[in-house]
Amino acid sequence: MYKYLTIFLLAIIGFTSCKKKQADVLADIKEKTAKINKGLTSLSRKQVDDIMTPGGGTIMGYYDGEEVKKINVEQYTDTCRIFSEFYFDDGMLIYVLEHNYVYNKPRWYTEELATEKKDSVWYDDKKTVLVNNRYYLKQNKLIKWIKGDDNDIMINSSEFMNMEPKLWIKAVLLIKELKELKSNQ
Repeated sequence: MYKYLTIFLLAIIGFTSCKKKQADVLADIKEKTAKINKGLTSLSRKQVDDIMTPGGGTIMGYYDGEEVKKINVEQYTDTCRIFSEFYFDDGMLIYVLEHNYVYNKPRWYTEELATEKKDSVWYDDKKTVLVNNRYYLKQNKLIKWIKGDDNDIMINSSEFMNMEPKLWIKAVLLIKELKELKSNQ
């Protein structure tokens, strides 16, 4: 009996010591993204206009051979402009950095239109608010989301759980747009 208990305990200790702590995983992701950024000049680039966003934008893919390493995205709408960076390692999404500039009113809502509607507020770029999001993924699973200035989104929140598929759908669509460019060349 003690023999089986000892083997069981040793197995548990062995498995738990192999599991990386989240701080180590985040440090590994940061190291990989820094390495990708440092080597951007040696990667091939493909750029396409973003046809998914109503206000337009651009998508720039960085490739090591056929493997996508990074995608930069600029997207413009009436209510915001978003600059995103998607990082990949061995075909897996590992990190997304998003800078979202949120307007106080839609760009088309001018002072004249506001006056006509008896509104005291209209679009003013000086009132634009920057919201940063940092998403960390391990083995295609969202493991950490930092919103704004070090505000961790709780892992068990519905907002957190709904974000993972949104990130993947966006990444897949971006890769698809870049591949269509490649096949049309």
